Amino acid sequence: MKRSILLLTIALAAAPIALMAAPANKKNKRARAAGTQVAPVVPPGAPMPSRPDEWHTWTNAAGTAVEAKFIALESGILTVESKAGKSFRFPLTMLNAGDQQYARVCRELLPRPAMAQEVVERAAARLDGVINAGLKAGAVAPNATTTDAQFLRRIYLDVTGRIPTQAEAENFLADRSPDRRAKLINALLNSTGYTMHMFNYLADMLRVKDDYSKGARSYLYEDWLKDQIAINRPWDGMVRNMLTADGGLTENGAAGFLLRDAQMPLDGVSNMLTTFLGADVSCAQCHDHPFAEWTQKDFYGMAAFFGATDGYHEDRFKQIRSIAKKGLVGVEKGQIQRLLGSNPFDLVDLPQNRLRFPEDYKYDNARPNQPALPELINWSSMDVSSSISKVNTANAAALRDEFAKWMTHSDNPRFATAIANRMWKKVFGIAVQEPVSDIDSPEGASNPELLQHITTYMRQAKFDLREFQRILFNTAAYQRQSSPEPEDFKKFRFPGPQLRRMTAEQAWDSILTLAQGPGIDQSFLRRGDEVRLGDLPDGKITPEVVKAVLQKVRDSSVVMSKGGGKKNKGNAKVNVRALESAYEGRIPAQRSGMVLARASELPQPAPESHFLRLFGQSDRLVADTGTTDGSVPQILQLMNGPVQEISTSASFVLAEAAGSKDAVVALYHAFLARPPSSEEAQKAAAAMTGELSAADLAWVLLNSREFLFIQ
Repeated sequence: MKRSILLLTIALAAAPIALMAAPANKKNKRARAAGTQVAPVVPPGAPMPSRPDEWHTWTNAAGTAVEAKFIALESGILTVESKAGKSFRFPLTMLNAGDQQYARVCRELLPRPAMAQEVVERAAARLDGVINAGLKAGAVAPNATTTDAQFLRRIYLDVTGRIPTQAEAENFLADRSPDRRAKLINALLNSTGYTMHMFNYLADMLRVKDDYSKGARSYLYEDWLKDQIAINRPWDGMVRNMLTADGGLTENGAAGFLLRDAQMPLDGVSNMLTTFLGADVSCAQCHDHPFAEWTQKDFYGMAAFFGATDGYHEDRFKQIRSIAKKGLVGVEKGQIQRLLGSNPFDLVDLPQNRLRFPEDYKYDNARPNQPALPELINWSSMDVSSSISKVNTANAAALRDEFAKWMTHSDNPRFATAIANRMWKKVFGIAVQEPVSDIDSPEGASNPELLQHITTYMRQAKFDLREFQRILFNTAAYQRQSSPEPEDFKKFRFPGPQLRRMTAEQAWDSILTLAQGPGIDQSFLRRGDEVRLGDLPDGKITPEVVKAVLQKVRDSSVVMSKGGGKKNKGNAKVNVRALESAYEGRIPAQRSGMVLARASELPQPAPESHFLRLFGQSDRLVADTGTTDGSVPQILQLMNGPVQEISTSASFVLAEAAGSKDAVVALYHAFLARPPSSEEAQKAAAAMTGELSAADLAWVLLNSREFLFIQ
C-alpha cells in the first residue's frame, strides 16, 4: 500500500506520458567514425595478415588453439570461422596479446563503411526535407526536439533493445560535445546489443523457432542468422543465401529458412513473398485475390520456382522413428528422436519440377492438375522488358537460383521498398506504407515521395541495414519528441516517431540491465553444435550408425536440450544445464529458475508462461505477430514476482553504493536515464526518510508508465 502511495505521488509530480509524447588515439577514432581506413599500428616483427581472410591459429591465454579465419571484430567480440564451417564468437580479451593485435589488423584490412558521417547527415537532411514538406502540406507542426535524456533512452532501446545503465546514462548526459548524439548512434550500431536486438526483430519477421516439429531443431539456423547480423552481411546477400541454400538443418544454417515450411511448401512461398516483397498473396494460393491484381495462376507461377525442391524426407523420419521405437541398449528412446530428428529436413533440388495446379482449379487460364510452369509476376509494364525479368527456367535444379537472383536484384521494384519500409517502421514505429505486408499500391503510402526516397537510399547503401538505419537515426524527425498513435496510419506525417510501449524483448532486456549491467551483452547462446552432432552420414540409417552418432555425442561436451514438448509447454523454466553448456563468452546468472540472458540468447520463442510471452513475444507461427497490448498478468509480473524482485534487489544495492544522498538520483538514472525533477526528488526523499527504502523507490519506478514506454 505504501509503495502504491509513493507511485501515485511521483506519477503526479511527473509530466504524463501522453503529454511527453506531444583505446585508439583521437585521430584514429575520428577517422573510423568518418568511415575512412586507418593504417593499423603493428608491433615490430609480429606476424600480421596481408588480407583479413587468411587462415590463422588463434590461441587463448590458457593455450587452447583453433585454426580459423577472421570474420568480424565488433565491440570487443571476435567472430572466426573454422575450416569445418563452424563459427566461434568470444571476447577478444580471451586471446593472447599477439592474437588480439592480429584481430585488430584484420578488422582494419576489411573494407570500411561506404558512407562517411557527412554523407549520412546529408542523406538525413534530404529525408527531413521530404518529411517537412509533407508536414506543411498537411498543416501539421513538427514536434519539439527531444531532450538529451529522452534521446538517450530512445536510441538505446531502438538500437540495442535495452535501456542504458546508470553509468552509460550519466556519461552521455555529462558529454557537452556538439556531435555527442551522432557519436552515440555510431557506437551503439557497432555494439553486440545491436546484433541481439536485430535478431529479435528478424526472428519475429522470419518466424524463427527452435522446434520445427518431429524433433527437428533449428539451432544452426539461429546461430547463422546471428552471425550474419554480427558481420553486417547486406540484406540482399542474406536473403539470397536463404533462398539458394542446399543441405539440411544439421549442416547448413542458411537452409533453415526454407526448411521452416518444408512440410507446407506453398505456405512457405506465400510467407516468403509477403515478407520479402510486401506482396499479400495468401488469398491467391486458393483463388484469385478479390482486392488485388494477384491471381491464383500468378501464385502457382511463382511457387513453381520451388517446385523442384524437396525439403522434408518422410522416409528418413520413418527409419529414425522405427529405431527409436525399438530402442537401443543403454539409450533413452526419446534421446534418439531428439538427436536425430533434424535429419529428415534437407534441401535437395530435383531434376524435374513437380508442382501442379490443384485438382479444383476453376479458371480458364490453366487446367486442373496441369504442371505449373515457373513465371515471374510483373508489377509494371517496365518489368516485362527489364533484364532482371529474363530468367532461365530450362534447368529445374537451378530454378531457386534464378528466382533469388531476380528477387534480390537492386532493380526489383519491390525488394528494396519492402525492407526500407520495414526498417522505417522499426525506427519510427509506423511504416511509410501500412501494413508492411502489403505494398501492392505504393501510391497509398502516407508520403509516396518519402517511400521513394528511402527505397533509393536502401539501394545506395547496398542493402546495408546498419548504415541505412544510421541515416534514419540521424534525421531531425527521429530526434523529435514522440506522437501518440494516430487514428489513421495513412495520414500520419511523421512530426516525430510514434509513442510506443517497449516490446516484450526490450522490457525483459531492460530489466536484466538493471539487475546485471552491460555484462548481459556478453553472453552468446550457440546451440548449432548440438544439431551438427546429430548429423547422420549419407547412406542407410541403421542401428549401428545411430549408435556411432550417439557415442560421438557422449564424447563431446555438449549437453543435449530436451526441447519444449507438451509437458513443458507452459513452464517458464528451461533446461538450465543444457543451456549452460551452449553459452560462449559470459555464462549468464540464474535466479528463481530463470536464465538471466538476453531474449535473443534464450529458447525461441520462450515458454508460454515466461515473462517474454506474457508481455507479447510472438509464438512465431505467423510473421510480425509480436504485440505490445497490455494485460493483467503483465501488471502482476512487475508488481509482485521474480522479475520484480530481480530488478528491485539489484537496484537496492545500486542505491546503497551511491549513498543515501544520491540514491534517488542514481535510481532515476538507472530506470529512466534522467535525473529526477526537483519536485520528484523532494517527494522521493521525503518518502524514504520514513519506512520506505531504495528498493521501494525502485519498485515505483519499475511500475511507472515512463519506464515501459519509449518517448
